[in-house]
Amino acid sequence: MSKQYKKLQNKLHPKAVKQESQPKIGRDYFLLIMICFTFVIAMFGWEHFDNTNRAMYLLLTLSLTLTYLYRHAKVSDNVRAYLNSASLGAMGLAVAMFLISLYYQFFG
Repeated sequence: MSKQYKKLQNKLHPKAVKQESQPKIGRDYFLLIMICFTFVIAMFGWEHFDNTNRAMYLLLTLSLTLTYLYRHAKVSDNVRAYLNSASLGAMGLAVAMFLISLYYQFFG
């Protein structure tokens, strides 16, 4: 009788399964390719770029690198927040440099 009661109890209220393992994070191959691509463009085009384009590519490479660190570095939550905000700030500055470069090219 008690065995049937336990079976019925397990069917109605199954035991919580402990799943504390974090989901596996992908390797972000596209992100690594973009980091290498922007770095190579910045190196080979350094002589041909003006200062705004140089700053734009350096900030873009920095932003992508910080994004990669945010996703894969095993750091505290406080440092992760700083990495995320620094990445977004660098991306915003890169976009601003792009807009300044467009302004100088077409209107300046």
